[in-house]
Amino acid sequence: MASRFVDAGSVDDFILEQENKSTAQKTQRDVKLLQLFLVNKNKERNIEDIPIGELNKYMSDFIISVRTKNGKEYEPSSLRSLLASFERHLKRKNYPASIINDLAFEKTRKTLESKQKQLKKQGKGNKPNASVALTTSELNTLYEKDLLGTRSPESLLNTLWLNNTMHFGLRGCKEHRDMCWGDVKLKQTADGEEFLEFNERQTKTRTGSDCRDVRKMAPKMFATDGSERDPVVVYKLYERKRPGKMNEDDSPFYLAVNNTLKKESLQTKEWFKAAPVGINKLNSLMKTMAQKAGINNERLRNHSGRKTMIQTLSENDIPPTHIAQLSGHKNLKSLESYSKVSSKQEMQMSKVLSGYTSGSAAKTSSDKTVNSPPTCSPISEAQQAMALFSGAVIKGGNFSININTVNQSPKLTLEQEPSQNSAKDEALSKWKRLKPLEDSDDEF
Repeated sequence: MASRFVDAGSVDDFILEQENKSTAQKTQRDVKLLQLFLVNKNKERNIEDIPIGELNKYMSDFIISVRTKNGKEYEPSSLRSLLASFERHLKRKNYPASIINDLAFEKTRKTLESKQKQLKKQGKGNKPNASVALTTSELNTLYEKDLLGTRSPESLLNTLWLNNTMHFGLRGCKEHRDMCWGDVKLKQTADGEEFLEFNERQTKTRTGSDCRDVRKMAPKMFATDGSERDPVVVYKLYERKRPGKMNEDDSPFYLAVNNTLKKESLQTKEWFKAAPVGINKLNSLMKTMAQKAGINNERLRNHSGRKTMIQTLSENDIPPTHIAQLSGHKNLKSLESYSKVSSKQEMQMSKVLSGYTSGSAAKTSSDKTVNSPPTCSPISEAQQAMALFSGAVIKGGNFSININTVNQSPKLTLEQEPSQNSAKDEALSKWKRLKPLEDSDDEF
């Protein structure tokens, strides 16, 4: 009988293994940078061993003086992320105070705030290196250059990656590396329409620490027109071109391309090796595609696929709540950093404003009135005057209406007769007694 318990090993090591690898590496890298700063200050100590007051001063000095490897200023968000790394490290070391929350490090936080203001005055803080979404023309270029599609192993792998990013809402690197073949299943609706359904593993926002925190929907990718852009067609071809033994549920989803394959063997041989694709290659797919296609856009990276998905849905009036369910965001405000005005919309707005300032804007309604005056049937002046009272209901009193022969408004005078029910009449209407005018040319 198999044992129901296994050797647990080191508990601390087990906890450390479950942390996000990228976050752990960044924390370690940032702490080393602070340690290097302390060495320059002749303070060769671990930061967790420095008293709170001293560490507060050192961190304030660090924020002001730190520069990038090429001697330039950091972006404001990068400085804030450095403090977040220090906070994680000190918390792991059971340091008695928090950089982010405790009053003891108020000077550090104020220094960061002042530094961010200074950098903003210098034009920093606008995220000039942030990833951007793919435009329609860039996407078409990738297909035209056979960097997307089904004509080669490389284009097939690229297309799978882009489809999974956009339809399943995957982030550009880790979530793709963690995918297994069994995470995607080919299914059919009751009407026989084929689709791919994704079973999510651990993500950035859903780590598994809360068992109740799961997606409200399983992301799906439906068949379209049967062309090389049809996601189901791409998946089926990939299934046929993989080694049979790599179609087990726990096999890696992305496999390495068989570069020794000759062009004449594409129809008969397997396109991929029985080994996962390299991490570095998978992490730079979008950048490599853009370079090979001759697209001059250094901001196209793996994250661009996710931005393209969110921006496309937003521009097509998909509600943010629905987008968040597909992208996996917990906070709707997080979508604001993904969805922005597209280049086409910016161009349209600019042309509208340029047309206004150059005087070539669309004509106003008043212009149209001058150019195309309305036509009316001729009627007499008396009829025009009497038309003012068409459909009116007037109760009580004596009325005197004078109609002149020049184009002026008719004059109205009235005297209210005593009413048997004065209270009721007063509630219905209040009349003002006007003295009859002797000269009909006078206006009232």
